[in-house]
Amino acid sequence: MNKNQQISLLKDVPVPKALFHLVLPAVITSLVSTLHNLIDTIYISQLQNNAMIAATTLAMPVIAITQALGDGLGVGGGSYLGRLLGAKNEKKIKSTINTVLTLAMIVSMIAFIISFLFLDSIVTLFTDDSETAVYTYQYIQILTMFSVFQILKQILSYLLRSVGDVRFPMIAIVISIGVNIVLNPFLMFDFGLGLQIRGAAYATILAEGIAAVMMLIRLIRHESLIQWSGQLELNMDSIRQIWNVGFAAFLRNGLPSLSYGLFATSAGLFGTAFVAAAGLARKGEHIATFVIMGIAHGFQPFASYNFGAQDKKRLMEGIRLSLLVSVIYGTVMFLLFFLIPGIIMRLITSDQTLIEISAVVLRGYALGMPVLGVYQILAGCFQSMGKGKLSFFSSILRQGLIYCPMIYLLPRMFGEIGFACVQPLCDWISAIVVCLLAKTLMEEIRQMPDEKVEQGTSVEAIKG
Repeated sequence: MNKNQQISLLKDVPVPKALFHLVLPAVITSLVSTLHNLIDTIYISQLQNNAMIAATTLAMPVIAITQALGDGLGVGGGSYLGRLLGAKNEKKIKSTINTVLTLAMIVSMIAFIISFLFLDSIVTLFTDDSETAVYTYQYIQILTMFSVFQILKQILSYLLRSVGDVRFPMIAIVISIGVNIVLNPFLMFDFGLGLQIRGAAYATILAEGIAAVMMLIRLIRHESLIQWSGQLELNMDSIRQIWNVGFAAFLRNGLPSLSYGLFATSAGLFGTAFVAAAGLARKGEHIATFVIMGIAHGFQPFASYNFGAQDKKRLMEGIRLSLLVSVIYGTVMFLLFFLIPGIIMRLITSDQTLIEISAVVLRGYALGMPVLGVYQILAGCFQSMGKGKLSFFSSILRQGLIYCPMIYLLPRMFGEIGFACVQPLCDWISAIVVCLLAKTLMEEIRQMPDEKVEQGTSVEAIKG
C-alpha cells in the first residue's frame, strides 16, 4: 500500500471497506500478539511442571507494565499524529515522531534500571512458594533486561497504523511469531540448549526484537506517510499531547499489572494448581478477545483522522459499524466459550486437572464477551479524539476501580466461583458506564459542521 492509498483509506474509501482494510491487519496483529503470549505457555506446559506454568501467570504484572509503557507512548503519539495528519500539519508531525522515539529510549532505560534493582523484591510479593519464585524470577529477568524491544514494537506498530500503514506492522509481527515458534523448542528442550523457562523468554525477546527492527527501518526509509530522520527531540507541545491521551492509555493497559498481581494472589488462595489453571484460562480468553482488540485498534486511526478532518458523517458511520460487529462477534464467542470451555483449554494444556479448573474460570470470562467490544471501542474513541479526562476515567474504570476491589473480595467471600465471576461483572459494569460517558462525545460529533474540513482544522479540533 503506497502513501496515497494510505491517506485515501482514511479519507475517501467507503466506510465498511476502509474499516475492513484497517481492522483486518489489526486483528491479525492482535492474534499474533496473543500467540506470543500463548506460545511460551503451551511449550512450558509440555514440561509437565505446574510451578513453571504458574510462573508465567505470576510474570504477567511485570509484562503488563512493559506493554503499557509502549501502549501509552504509541497510543498517545498515534492519536496525535492521526489528528495532525487530518489537519495537514506536516511540521508538527515530524516533531512528534522525534519526541515519541526519544521518550521510548528514556522509558526503556528507566524500566531496565528499576527492574534490575527491585525484581527480586517484586517476585516475592506474588508467591511464597520457593520453586515458583525461582522460575518466575528467571522468566521475568530476561524479559525486562531487553524490554526495549517490546516497548519499541508496541510504539512503532501504533505510529504506523495511525497513518493508515496497517499491513507492514502485521507482516513484521507475523514474522516475529514464526521466529518465536521455531526458537522456543530449540532453546527450551533437551534436544537443543535445554534452557527450559529461560529459553522461552529468550525466544520471545529475539522475536520481538526482529519485529521492532523491521518497523524502525521502514520508518527511517520513509516507506510510510511518516519518517524518522534519526533525530532525538523533546518538544514540549508534543509531550503534552502525547501525555493527554497516552497517560490514560498507559493506565488502561498498566492497571492490569496491579490487577494481575491481585489476580495471582487471590488465585493463590486455592493452591499452585489453581494459579496455573487460572492463568491458562485467562490466556484462553485471549483466543476469543483478540478480534475485539483488533477491531478497537484498527478503528482508532480512522477515528483520529476523521475527527481531525471534522468529517461527522464518516466518523459516526464508523462508530456504529464497529460497535455492531464487535457485539455480534462477542455474542458468538460467548456461546462457544460458555458451552465448550474444556475443548478450548485442551488446545493449551493436556493436564486434565488444569483443564477442569480452567474451564470453570473460562465460563466466567465468557459471560462478559458480548459487551467487551462496547467498552473497548468507546474508550478507544476517547483516546483517538484526544479527550484526556474521559480517556483517563475510562482507563482506570474497568481494570482499576471495578476489578481490583472485586478480585480481592469475591474470591474470599465466595471461593472459586467468586473468582470466576469477577471479570464478567467488571465487563458489564464498565460497558454501561462508558456508554453513559459517550453521550457527551456523541453530542459533540453531532455539532460538527455538515461539510468536512478540507484544508486544516482549528487548534481546538486538533487538541480535542
